[in-house]
Amino acid sequence: MIQSKALEINIASSYVDVTVDEKYSILQEVMSKYYGIMEGLNTFLKELSHPYRNWQFIVQEARVYSLDYFHLLKSHSKGPEAARLFVEIFTRAIESKSDIDVRADAVDNFLLFVQKIIKESGADFKRFKPIIDNSFDRIRNYEKEDFFLFVKSFYQIRKLAEALLIYPSEITDDCKSANLLLIKYFQSIYGYWLQERDPWSWFNEEAGEAHSPDKLKFFFEKISHNRIDQYKIELKRVAQSKNSSSEDVLKGLVALPDYSQFVEAYRKIPQSLLDESPKIHLGNQWKLIFLFHIMNISGLSLIHEEALRDINRTLSWLIAHESHLNIESLIHKTFSILKTRTGKYPATALNCILNMGKGVYKTDDSDLVKLFIDYVIDLGFQSPMIGGVGNDWQIKANPAHILNIRTWLELIELNPIWSTRLISFLIIHISICGVFIKDIDLFPRDVTQLLNSRIEPVYNLAKQLCRLFPVYFNDIGAEGNLREISTRIDEISHRRDPLIHFLRKQSHVESSNRIIDFIKTTLKFWETKEKEILEAFVPPSIYTAIEIESPYVDGVHKVILQFKEKGITLPQGLLKLRDDEMKSIVEGISGVSARDIERVELAIALYKLLDQKYNLDFIEMDKYIAQLQAEAFPDLNRLRDAFHEPDLNKKIYKLLDYLEALKKIILSEQTYEIKEDIYKKRHITIDIPSMYGSYREKKFDSLGLAFRIKSLVNVLFEELVDKIDLSLITKATFYQIYSRLSLFYKALKLDGIPSVEIERQLDMLAQSLEARQLTFTQYLDIFKGFALAVRNIINDYFNNIHGENLSQFLSQIPVEEILPKYLPVGSTIDGEKLQHRVSEIFFRERIAFSLGLQQLDLFLSRILNTLFQQSNKLPKDKLHHLLLYDPKRAMTFMDKIPKLVSGIIYLGSKGLNLVKLKKFGMPVPPGFIITTEAFRCREIIDGYLPAEQNFKEQIFRQISGMEKITAKNFGDPKNPLLFSVRSGSAISQPGMMDTFLNVGMNEEIATGIEKQTGNAWFAWDSYRRFLQCYGMASGLERDDFDAIISELKRRAGVRFKRELTGMQMRKVAMTYKKMIINAGINVIDDPFEQLYFTIKKVFGSWEGAKARTYRKIMGISDDWGTAATVQEMVFGNISQRSGTGVFFTHNPRWSEDSLRLWGDFTIGNQGEDVASGLVNTLPISIIQQDIEMRDTDITLESHFPEIFKALKELANELIHIRGWSPQEMEFTFESPRVEDLYLMQTRDMTIRERKKVLTFDLDDITEDKLLGHGIGVSGGAMSGRIVFDLEEMDQWRTLEPETFLILARGDTVPDDIREIYAADGLLTARGGVTSHAAVVAYRLGKTCIVGCGNLVCDEKEKSCRFNEAHFKSGDYLSIDGREGSVYRGLTKVQEF
Repeated sequence: MIQSKALEINIASSYVDVTVDEKYSILQEVMSKYYGIMEGLNTFLKELSHPYRNWQFIVQEARVYSLDYFHLLKSHSKGPEAARLFVEIFTRAIESKSDIDVRADAVDNFLLFVQKIIKESGADFKRFKPIIDNSFDRIRNYEKEDFFLFVKSFYQIRKLAEALLIYPSEITDDCKSANLLLIKYFQSIYGYWLQERDPWSWFNEEAGEAHSPDKLKFFFEKISHNRIDQYKIELKRVAQSKNSSSEDVLKGLVALPDYSQFVEAYRKIPQSLLDESPKIHLGNQWKLIFLFHIMNISGLSLIHEEALRDINRTLSWLIAHESHLNIESLIHKTFSILKTRTGKYPATALNCILNMGKGVYKTDDSDLVKLFIDYVIDLGFQSPMIGGVGNDWQIKANPAHILNIRTWLELIELNPIWSTRLISFLIIHISICGVFIKDIDLFPRDVTQLLNSRIEPVYNLAKQLCRLFPVYFNDIGAEGNLREISTRIDEISHRRDPLIHFLRKQSHVESSNRIIDFIKTTLKFWETKEKEILEAFVPPSIYTAIEIESPYVDGVHKVILQFKEKGITLPQGLLKLRDDEMKSIVEGISGVSARDIERVELAIALYKLLDQKYNLDFIEMDKYIAQLQAEAFPDLNRLRDAFHEPDLNKKIYKLLDYLEALKKIILSEQTYEIKEDIYKKRHITIDIPSMYGSYREKKFDSLGLAFRIKSLVNVLFEELVDKIDLSLITKATFYQIYSRLSLFYKALKLDGIPSVEIERQLDMLAQSLEARQLTFTQYLDIFKGFALAVRNIINDYFNNIHGENLSQFLSQIPVEEILPKYLPVGSTIDGEKLQHRVSEIFFRERIAFSLGLQQLDLFLSRILNTLFQQSNKLPKDKLHHLLLYDPKRAMTFMDKIPKLVSGIIYLGSKGLNLVKLKKFGMPVPPGFIITTEAFRCREIIDGYLPAEQNFKEQIFRQISGMEKITAKNFGDPKNPLLFSVRSGSAISQPGMMDTFLNVGMNEEIATGIEKQTGNAWFAWDSYRRFLQCYGMASGLERDDFDAIISELKRRAGVRFKRELTGMQMRKVAMTYKKMIINAGINVIDDPFEQLYFTIKKVFGSWEGAKARTYRKIMGISDDWGTAATVQEMVFGNISQRSGTGVFFTHNPRWSEDSLRLWGDFTIGNQGEDVASGLVNTLPISIIQQDIEMRDTDITLESHFPEIFKALKELANELIHIRGWSPQEMEFTFESPRVEDLYLMQTRDMTIRERKKVLTFDLDDITEDKLLGHGIGVSGGAMSGRIVFDLEEMDQWRTLEPETFLILARGDTVPDDIREIYAADGLLTARGGVTSHAAVVAYRLGKTCIVGCGNLVCDEKEKSCRFNEAHFKSGDYLSIDGREGSVYRGLTKVQEF
């Protein structure tokens, strides 16, 4: 019963309703009396009438009906006519294009039928005599090879003719047909044997001097050339008879020896030589020599099988009994004979080799085996030599090719470890000359047989070989989707497209890996309409039928071109094309039918299926695994889990673990059950598949799966190598390298490539990572050791194994047998250059197919390249410094902080707090932090180009991430992303380092913001602010910028900058820029370089004078360094409904536990304005306004209640829910809406410790002494002299060491740290309780009042005034840092 669905479908699709040809009605009539045979007879006659005749079946059936039922012909009046039909049937079979075996069988049965007629016609001889003569005439008319089929048939013509003599009366003078045939017959026989060398002469030469030559010569007498010449003379004499039709001529002719007598004489000689020999071993040698001679004579094919069995026995005896030297000599002589005949009789030679090899391997003599293998290799290999497709629809190929592979495999299986050279040569031959294996060859059986031999010691080499066989699939023929798609693509055009119809049948009939090239060429033809490329893949008749311009080409041509236009590489790129991608490409193509689109889609699907079947590349592995049988593999869920593992390192490790499980199966000593369900159809024709079914065996299936997983792992290894940044190598990099190298070595061991050297280097690297003081040059030595180990692997497992063999191979092989990919294109082939080219490609492919080896070599090359570069360009001290640098710790997104840099030391207190706030879900602008790791190694980054490039690339990646988060583009005038860049150390140093706002701006971007927002003032104010930050960081003074804006305000007739127009603000910005350029400072317009400049400046400001002074004053170590926090800009200056500020979570003026927002904010300004103390500020809360007696009715609480409420809720969460200590928090709001509120930073509140302080004696205060009122920050009552700079302070300290000195300033910026530190008190006109000056003064224990509104300072003139009251340097003032009051002169104090 047919169980293959595909077979059922194809039988149905090829069914033809056949009508028996009318001429065969005579046969039906003759045999009609026997009803029982009529059904079979009709089936036979229908087959004869079928357009796709099966001649093998016809010959077999004709034999049955002509011989078994001859008595019916004899007794029927139309018997001779029926006999003539059988003669015609046999001759048509002989003349068909069938296999030689079918034709030879037809010859034998034809002769047997004629013999039957002669011997059994009896009284009816005369009726059948014309049929006999006609048959003789037909045979005589055959020429050359066809006639020789009759000559060497078992049913000899001489015996047929001799049988005529039983009818003397009927044949008198009527023997012409028989006589003429016999004359040609004997002429052919004698001519043939005379063209062969005289057997005695040949033997005497091959065997040397023979003992008793006369006795031996006797055995050759009957077949000697002398005797044959005598036969020819006799033949000529008989043939020259005047009456060529006479019975006497017939008698004379049949007396001559025929072909069978020559064959019989040859058959007896080997045994006669053995019997006559005085020594048995010599006799066996003689016997063997002549047996080989018999095998080399095609005319003795009748006894070749017998001779082959005799050769096997004789060789086995000789190898088992002869001495080593004699066996060597025997092998030499045997191969000398084989070498001359292998080309003509390859199958015979291969059989001899196999049997000889079995005997040689049994000797257990490795040297003898080696010698034998050398001879086998020297004999050559049968290349596939594919030569197109014949009109019989069969691929023209060397049939001995697969026999050669199988022969060598059987030899290898005898002892794989002794057969490494043979394995190597087989790898070389198949790689360079190609391999041709059809599904119906059932080659998986051979792979299983090899895997069941002892391949473990040569596992890697065996895998190199097995990978070359395109047989790792289970379904034989066309099953499942492959059947459905290949059928559909043909049926959709009603089988009228000759190319696709043939493609379909080729994929079903004896399919092979060559069909991949066929489908690729078909797709290429659809693209180019170049018909010539198809010629090698289709029969001549099909090629002629293919039309370039036809309805089967025009539409698909347009569709395929659409893929090309979309950038798909044809046809290879189609393999990676997803179904949804394909659908989107073909949608909307105009001028083509839905049928043509479907045909292209089906062709692509067919291409994918065929590629997956025959190739081992890893493309759609999920689909492949879905087809696997769970019981055949170890836990397929483990494999699926590995495929879906997101972590690349873990994914590779899991896949390698699974490969290890497969390897255990492959190398298991257990022999697994073979599940082979193969179904053959009786009709083996060009139009119907010949074989279907499946083959499953655990080792074979495991190997096929292993190859496919291995392809994926190699792709993943490439990704693993690409993902590690090797432009800069530090000790941190070595940890990453070590984990990757461990994976690589695991892969090599799995691939059968263990290496003690790599193990040693891995151990050294592991220990080096634990060592404290390993130098850079020591690491360099370790990796040079790794590179040497890989070179040794390549030599041991590839070059040394294949090198000499490859050279020998290339000296033997004709260029025309080499695959095109090895040959140079369009140039004359130079022997030496060709050898180099072939060798390079061959070794490159072998290494590429190894598990991870090529990727490991590339990995180590990149490592060493970087290490050598670093070693050459950096001095030893910097090399050591570089080792300590970890680029992975250099920067991080704020919302994705890796554990490596999650602490305050790397992020700084500002960065760490922002990260925490963001984690709590509070409104923090997105950003990234450049950590203290980058600061610590800034000299390496700045001074070593690869380190700088690495650093910049990381910044690029961070910017890219920011662009995705913000939906803005850095540097894009239409939708710009701007940054703030702030410092941040582990220990807060408020205002001591540089801050940059609006980074990423230039004139073009400012103009873009103006267009985008319609707010010119905002755009140019933002650019002005950036330029001022930029200029001051480059050494310009704040006063220089203040002078410009003050002058422009004066000209515009306005008091405040917010009263300027947009164009006026633009003029301010451009004047700033002009001043900066005139000062010799280059203004960077490129946004990225601008950002990079600001980051470097922030880092550089750590070593600025004010920062160093502050640390010295505060006793802070210089070694902490700073991080740089880069965030998206938020704008408090966007309108008069936006603002920025700083608040304390608790009242800094008195001790209490309750939450009370207290601080400063300003409207229409940016973040640094409040903290820097450069603007007059507004109070946060109403109660603060009352207590500080602010001269304003604007508070955050009253005018921006939603913002105030939100800030209070955020403060409450931090203090009461999350348990934080009191905080000082900076904020910005872009509108009164809560969703536009952002927290810019937070730190522990500094002004919170309440101390006992002095106060003024109220009796000493009169109304006229009060000068003004500000915000009391710290300290109590203090009376002292007014000072304006350090020089004055030094003078008064010398003259009056006990006198308090009060520093007066319009505003106090962090640059004044030395002055603040030297003074005893601080009084400023602007600023709030949260300004940097206030915080620093508090930390330094100074008495401080800020924001005294009626104070006007002239620092250049060293004077100040409070309304109309004027003071100069050295005059006395009294200040109360608790109440914020300022008095003239000296005032008595008392303890509060």
